[in-house]
Amino acid sequence: MSAQLRALVILALALMRSLVARVSGRPTGLPLFLENYRDDRLPPVGPDDRDAMPAFSGCVACGLCDRGEGERIAASRGEYPGLMRLVLASSRSMPDFDAAARALAHVPDAVLAEKEAVCPTSIPFRRLARFVRDKASPAL
Repeated sequence: MSAQLRALVILALALMRSLVARVSGRPTGLPLFLENYRDDRLPPVGPDDRDAMPAFSGCVACGLCDRGEGERIAASRGEYPGLMRLVLASSRSMPDFDAAARALAHVPDAVLAEKEAVCPTSIPFRRLARFVRDKASPAL
């Protein structure tokens, strides 16, 4: 069997499985995603989220956003590790959004705006904070 024919057969089988699942009333699509990942607390991302996410991952770990954050880090008693570490963790994998939101609660939006101005890679800190807070909400 040629590779193209094999790929076509696999796609046809997947389509049939999907159609049978829908007809039989089993969850598919977003309901299935929510069911599968509810215990992991992994929220779905929509088109706007997918458009925003590439801008979050441009951090080069220069540390400029952590300048002047010593007092805020100390006052957080371990919840806020600094903006650079928070951005790196939030943009490299699906983080614990609750923990990230608690950390970001220590940084006012005005400070995030100031940090955006000094970031050499133009990380949109306020947009990232909104994204994290939205994902941390008990929507699931």
